[in-house]
Amino acid sequence: MTGEGASASRTLTRLGSYELVRPLAQGGMADIYLARREGFGELGRHVAVKVLNKTRATDTEACNMFLDEARLVGLMNHQNIANVIDVDVDVDGHHYLAMEYVHGADLRELLAAASHAGRAIPYETAIAIIIGAAAGLDHAHRRCGPDGRPLRLVHRDVSLSNLMVTHDGAVKVVDFGIASTTIATVHTSPGVVRGKASYMSPEQCLGDRVDHRTDVFALGIVLYELTTGARCFAGRTDFDRMLAVVRGEYSSPCDIVPEFPVDLEQVIRCALSTDATQRYPSAAALIEALERVLVGHDWIGGAAAITSVMAQLFGDVPEPWTMTAAEPLVTERQLPVIVQGPTMRSSRLASPRLARGTESDVPSRLARGSEPDLLRTGWAPSPRADEDDEPTRGRCSLRRAPRTSRLAA
Repeated sequence: MTGEGASASRTLTRLGSYELVRPLAQGGMADIYLARREGFGELGRHVAVKVLNKTRATDTEACNMFLDEARLVGLMNHQNIANVIDVDVDVDGHHYLAMEYVHGADLRELLAAASHAGRAIPYETAIAIIIGAAAGLDHAHRRCGPDGRPLRLVHRDVSLSNLMVTHDGAVKVVDFGIASTTIATVHTSPGVVRGKASYMSPEQCLGDRVDHRTDVFALGIVLYELTTGARCFAGRTDFDRMLAVVRGEYSSPCDIVPEFPVDLEQVIRCALSTDATQRYPSAAALIEALERVLVGHDWIGGAAAITSVMAQLFGDVPEPWTMTAAEPLVTERQLPVIVQGPTMRSSRLASPRLARGTESDVPSRLARGSEPDLLRTGWAPSPRADEDDEPTRGRCSLRRAPRTSRLAA
């Protein structure tokens, strides 16, 4: 958008050499358009163009963070990271970056589609997704800058909405907007928290120094939610959710899903250790642990496990540039989210699992940890959508002695 309302956003038709075809998503800081790049003949080349909101363009810190993201992702070269193709500021002052267009869905949409269909995500599919995301993050964690020095990159915003899967089975990590690196021009001040409350590590919640194990922790949360269909760290407010993270309060997967694989639960438990030294030391180590789970159960995993589920949940989805009619602007508030709701119906996918629990047993589940928020069957937005969409950027107030209420052995 241009910062002048929705009608103005639709008048933005060109940015540099990119012709804007149609809006794809609208966010609080930037908007995303499907665009066609000139210079590739009649076929052109379709990309996703991320445009900083006009109101944000006057915010020096927002502009610097936007350019930092483009500079950072431009250094990446991995199949599991959405590539940045171009970055510029047009004559009207619009900051924009052109990215690889990812033809698929983010994990929030994937889980909501599964809930809408009354199905569960197969274990092998969830594992394949996390392995792909971990591979991309491991590449980012080990990347060096142009001077050969390690970037010491930490994504800090790994969540359902920032991991995407394509219809042909690829996994993409997106949105490095609040990543911490040695080349960043905008640095987080001590005690300031950046990230989504339900997906931050304990050290991130406390405003302490973070490293790549923070992203391992977030991957553990996403794996938990993909395999159980329930919120890992719940609460009515950001403070409640962050406190649950710091205290390590979450319900055991086997308390939510009958016959949850013991070895998979052990992987989740290790990834979610409140003590960073007890977690997997790297994303690569998490991959190795998950591959052992696949082998132990004779699960196939890989792209085939993802494409099968995508086809069953979404069908044959045409690429947007093949459509003749422009679609309405999709805002982040309209995207499906995980909220507290009714029990999922029986699954018709492989490895069916039901997120069980009723209002009557909430007190007993709370005694073991945070109340799981179940996937609601349907697509309506929730009053708690902000927690999924908007990163927390506030001063930390959680410095207190944590309790050690953990999963039951």
